[in-house]
Amino acid sequence: MPRQPAVELAERIRIQAERSGAQEAETYLETSTTTEARLRQGQVELLQQSAIQGLGLRVFRDRRMGFVYTTDLRETVLNELVNRTLALTSQATPRDENKIAEFLAVSQSDLEIRDDAVARLRPEDLVRFARAAEESAFAQDKRIQTTKDVRSGTAVQEVYFSNTYIPRQTYRATTVWLSATPVATQGSQRREGTFIDRKRFLADLARPEQIGQRAVERALAKLGAATVPSARVPVVFSAEAAGVFLQGLFGAFSALNVLEQRSFLAGKLGQKIASQNVTIIDDGTMRRGLASRYFDGEGVQTHRTVAVAGGILQQYFHSGATARRMNAPPTGNGVRSYDTLPAIGPTNFYIDYGSSTHKLVDEVVRGLYVTGLAGFGVDTVSGEYSQQVEGQWIEKGQLTKPVEGVTVAGRLDEMLLGIDGVGRDLDFRSNVASPTIRFRELAVAGGA
Repeated sequence: MPRQPAVELAERIRIQAERSGAQEAETYLETSTTTEARLRQGQVELLQQSAIQGLGLRVFRDRRMGFVYTTDLRETVLNELVNRTLALTSQATPRDENKIAEFLAVSQSDLEIRDDAVARLRPEDLVRFARAAEESAFAQDKRIQTTKDVRSGTAVQEVYFSNTYIPRQTYRATTVWLSATPVATQGSQRREGTFIDRKRFLADLARPEQIGQRAVERALAKLGAATVPSARVPVVFSAEAAGVFLQGLFGAFSALNVLEQRSFLAGKLGQKIASQNVTIIDDGTMRRGLASRYFDGEGVQTHRTVAVAGGILQQYFHSGATARRMNAPPTGNGVRSYDTLPAIGPTNFYIDYGSSTHKLVDEVVRGLYVTGLAGFGVDTVSGEYSQQVEGQWIEKGQLTKPVEGVTVAGRLDEMLLGIDGVGRDLDFRSNVASPTIRFRELAVAGGA
């Protein structure tokens, strides 16, 4: 029997579930191929490729839901999958939100999320990129004698979706990345620095020579790092550090967390929750965005959602279920894979750019410039923040010495209101990004 095309398979299983007793049904079929090369000291340490195809079936009957997934797409297995999924509904608890989202996708302009040049890359191309990045790192400075590793990879993804109200939807996407982690040595001290770039299109990826150079700059900047005395001072987060901080904040904007009183932003719609410098956006329709897609994991069209505009909380991020519970339109933030149920997650989530970046440091008489964060520090339930950081000490507007072994702490509500500068250096090397931001004053806990 000839192999059935994936889009037809997704539709057939959905129809079969409906004919077998499901009042509503949904199939999510995903195919992905990931290839990565890892080098160290000019030698290929690892060259791997993984390919997976899986299908998840979600059915609804009498406000009860059943969900089962499989990577075995033989007909006999899929027939059993339909029966098992329907059987699970009899054991589930009825919930009013157990239904397919009413706001479904419509056609959009080309988001440019697939690049044939990425899909055509071969393992030897990835090895070549990684080797060029490592050679560039070694050429920058004699204090770079080794690397932790250099990685280059691609991911090629296809998603096929079908539900009771949408016969079929599909999109194809690619991602390419390159990273380098050189080790700087000075006496007995060794410090690593990592720089990674990720893009949808190969032409947008930083050149290997740039990757190596930027990674070396980061490693060298850490040599001689030490703690500083505890103080309350202005703190500037570099663009990359600010992006990591923002990623930790996403849960506070989740409508499910708000409904369950697990967000410090609950009940604050329409209120000022940040300084007027702050605008926070989630945009699933961004051209070539790393998390752009035509529809989310529930078949809902993706959107550009402004969560915070000029410091005012405008919107939470929704799944279909939370949108119904809060009588709000869904935002296209139902994120999933074939083996998971939809959950509220970010697409391209970012703080919008503001004024010129260099002034954010220039204007600081004495403070801390943060370039890296370690561990988990954001508690979006209590609104507390405390995280170990590294960076550079600022004196009279100049970066004067590397800093490590210090902790930055504050209350998230006060921190957001205290952002008195937002830079223009917004660069999407992840789906969560931010320009450089400056906090008016935070507690820095270091040495005595």
